[in-house]
Amino acid sequence: MANDRPEVVSARRQRLSPWFEVIERQVRFGDGQEPKPFHAVGQADYVGILGLTPDDRVPLVRQYRPAIEDFSLELPAGLLEQDETPDGCARREFAEEAGFKVGRLLPLGTLHPDTGRLSNRFHAFCALELSPIEFWTPEPGVETMTLPRPDFLDLVSGGRFVHALHIALVGLAVTSGLFPTR
Repeated sequence: MANDRPEVVSARRQRLSPWFEVIERQVRFGDGQEPKPFHAVGQADYVGILGLTPDDRVPLVRQYRPAIEDFSLELPAGLLEQDETPDGCARREFAEEAGFKVGRLLPLGTLHPDTGRLSNRFHAFCALELSPIEFWTPEPGVETMTLPRPDFLDLVSGGRFVHALHIALVGLAVTSGLFPTR
């Protein structure tokens, strides 16, 4: 069996901020062919967490996102810090952004957000058995809320909840049976 895997001849990274780098890879697709440049965005892996409170509500955050120049309604989420595990990051982010301690954290899967442009991974979780953190205050610039599960699902199906990775996370939770649609 022939090895038909393209060869990465070289890679250069240019860090533009603590959270973002541009990666250029020179890739050769066959013997005797010249390498061609391909570019990707590099950033840390991140997590997203779909939570469900004991009274059947979904914690959400609303914040201004300069990338889209608008406010976005999202699930609690965040970037992994150095030497942090995905589940540790999920618990930390859910506490920081939503104000809940997670009793049960269930991994739903790991996705590649955009295989053609992004080099990171997205770790999806479902958080259950939530309890409010006493004296918790939201992060500056982040508005928190909880919506009844049916109202949240109406936002998703009505196109008013538009974060694609978070919709994928909801799909994983629904298909795994952890997040009922009725």
